[in-house]
Amino acid sequence: MTPIFISFVIITLINMLAYAWAYRNQSDHLTDISYSFCFIATSFYFLLGYGDITPPRIVLTMMVFLWGLRLGGFLFYRICKMGKDSRFDDFRNSKSGFLKFWILQSVSIWIIALPVMTGLLVQKLTLTIPAVLLWLCGWLLESASDWQKFTFKSSNNNSDFINTGLYSSIRHPNYLGEILVWLGIFWYVAPSLSGWMWWSIISPAWVIILLVKVSGIPIIEKSNQLKYKDNPSYKSYLQKTWRLIPCIY
Repeated sequence: MTPIFISFVIITLINMLAYAWAYRNQSDHLTDISYSFCFIATSFYFLLGYGDITPPRIVLTMMVFLWGLRLGGFLFYRICKMGKDSRFDDFRNSKSGFLKFWILQSVSIWIIALPVMTGLLVQKLTLTIPAVLLWLCGWLLESASDWQKFTFKSSNNNSDFINTGLYSSIRHPNYLGEILVWLGIFWYVAPSLSGWMWWSIISPAWVIILLVKVSGIPIIEKSNQLKYKDNPSYKSYLQKTWRLIPCIY
């Protein structure tokens, strides 16, 4: 079996074990922590199993490790405070419906992790500083905006929308940060790719599609418009802000 296929098996196994526990206990506590753990486990598997421990390979692995540690830790802390994730209310107690979510999560993780896996398979991965800086900008943006939103919601009992800080100009700065993270990771490995490895460009494209068209912005925007439909301040906020990128979208 190729390393790329083995990684899919590992990712799926982790998610199936998490699903079994989550369904049995009707809990959302493992959903995001298992998501992040899969990326971290996969990156270290490729770092240690398929090449020398060189500085460029260590940097790539650390980019994934720091992203996963921050995201998983934050989301686990948040779910512990919230108790449950309302996104799963419609199918948490459905064995097949809940299973579909975990299977789709496995596929999504594998697709997003493709540049990490291919980059760590490259014999001579190069250190691309501008890509690391782009990743760092995304990581800091996502970290700051996640915390700003969490503290705002906590202090306002989750009853109002956030329109301060990073959210005063764009409505989803955390998603912009996530996109920059994976664009930075792909850029980091791109100079060393060849042949079939270029398929890993699907990773940042997949992240953008998910967040902009599928499970990110559309769901939140629809939910907020229903929740604050009678709030004139929210209507004004929509008119003076951009979804993701100022003056573009």
